[in-house]
Amino acid sequence: MNEFTINLRRVMLLEGTLEHGGSATCPLRRPETIVDAHIQVENDDRDHHLQVRFGPFTGSITLRRGDSTKYMSLRDFLQDVANGRTESGQQIQRAIALMEALDYVSQVLPEGLHAYITPTTDEHRPFGTVVTNDQGEVYATAYGSCKTALAEAVRTKLGQIPVGRGEHP
Repeated sequence: MNEFTINLRRVMLLEGTLEHGGSATCPLRRPETIVDAHIQVENDDRDHHLQVRFGPFTGSITLRRGDSTKYMSLRDFLQDVANGRTESGQQIQRAIALMEALDYVSQVLPEGLHAYITPTTDEHRPFGTVVTNDQGEVYATAYGSCKTALAEAVRTKLGQIPVGRGEHP
């Protein structure tokens, strides 16, 4: 399973923020990355009104103050948004995939080159990149089916030897 998760114990640590209002940050994890959920809580006599932000994407939920299951509901909501099971969550998933692709491609670039990642409309190669130098001159463009394939395509276009093919340090 490769989904973002948050344990209920971590969500229970938000009790003070839920009861008194304010803001908190809560990490969601999956094996290769961690994303912080920035939570803003406003209360009224009956409800907790939460705005959650994952990078540039937001979601909101209203929880009843007296509901004994509100922490489980909050955990489920955070996981749903982070894992793309809501409209804003799908945007977050795409943004995270692009950030991870940028990290992978950047690792294969020689000093002085920079990658710019973009989504494509090709479902078989959803990642695209342009590699430039500090002056903005294009050194390579590539497409890939995943972050690893994209990094390998860039490496090939730049004439580098692929990792794990017998090269010596």
